This record gives sequence, structure tokens and C-alpha cells, in this order.
Amino acid sequence: MLAPLLRTDPASPRLTVYDEARGTRMEFSAQTLDNWANKVANMLVEEFEADADTRVGIDLGASWQSAVIALGAYNAGLSPLFDAPFATPTVIFTTPEAAGRFSAVPDCVVVSDDPFGRGVVEAGGQLPEGTVDFGPTVRFYGDQYYGPSTDLARFALPEIGAERYLVPPWGSAAEFERGVLAPLAAGGSVVLITGLCPAERLEEIAAAEKVTGFLTEG
Repeated sequence: MLAPLLRTDPASPRLTVYDEARGTRMEFSAQTLDNWANKVANMLVEEFEADADTRVGIDLGASWQSAVIALGAYNAGLSPLFDAPFATPTVIFTTPEAAGRFSAVPDCVVVSDDPFGRGVVEAGGQLPEGTVDFGPTVRFYGDQYYGPSTDLARFALPEIGAERYLVPPWGSAAEFERGVLAPLAAGGSVVLITGLCPAERLEEIAAAEKVTGFLTEG
């Protein structure tokens, strides 16, 4: 799905995520995003036998983890769901604390909030019974995905160009597509800030990241 970005500039930052609550900054190039998207797509298809009828729910809020999982779902030709109550997903990605709410979902994948992608157990937590630990499981899968994919160009919007955008947290697939996929489709990049962020800090980050555009909700 990210082939256009890999051909033009695989190394420049495409997604930068600040978590102000944890004081972390994560940066992903097209190459790194492609690696994650391929691993997640392979995991969905091989681990959960995902097909056109699979409904992927992402109950993680706006974060780098939810972004790469969503990219993997789109990469596999699926449309992820961010809107609770998730319209009966067949696979759900959620936190260990929330896993109990999804006991009726056939496949429940728990994702730690570790900034470096460690699994729940690796980060010192406990894996809820009957769930899959995302971190160590996704690492098992290949870096290349050869199945049918989604064309990144379909998410292009005429008003969104090849700029470096500061974007608001997403709460739906439509918001993710506009805030993340549309800039990527235009050859741009995205800066996401989560957690409480005063106006002065917002301006500081925008200047440091050389932001040239601001996307608002809607």
C-alpha cells in the first residue's frame, strides 16, 4: 500500500507521534511504516484467517500502535473500525484492561502501551486468558505482504497536499483516513500529539517539527 512513498522517499519521517502523558516521541519513516503494515497484514491473514468479511476493531485511542495496526488492516484490503461499539468485530485490538469487554469477539489481541512496542508480558504485565499478545506475535510475521492490498491513492483529497501536517487524534475510520492516509497519499507527513498539550507546547512542537499545515476535525 505504501509503495508510492517507498519509491520517492523511504527514509524521511512520515508519522511522528508525541505522547505528552508519557513524555515520549516516536518517529516512523515510510520504510518503517511499511514494515509494520506488512507484518500486521500477514498476522491478520495467517493468524486470524482474515478475508473480505473480517471486521477489525481497534480500541486503543489515537496512538502509534493504533496507527500501524490500522495501516496493516488497510494493507490487507480491510477497513478497520474505530467507533465503539465496533459493530460486532471479528478481531479486536485492545488494552489488557479492556479485554474483558470483548469476550464475545472471536479473536482478541491485547496491545501494551510500551513506547517501543514490547508485548504485554515483556513490559511486565499479565496476559488476559484467551487473548493474543500483539508485540511478540506480530514480530513473527514477514516484512513483505503479497496478498491483495488497498491503493493508497484512493484516500487522496484535493484540499490536502504534500505538507507536514499537525493532526488531531482520530476517533473514527473517516478521521484516520483524512488525518493520516490523505496526507500520506499526497506525499506528505503527519505529526500527532496525544495527552494534554498547552498552546505554548503545541506551538513549540509545531516549530520543532517544521509543521506547514494544520488539519482540524471534520
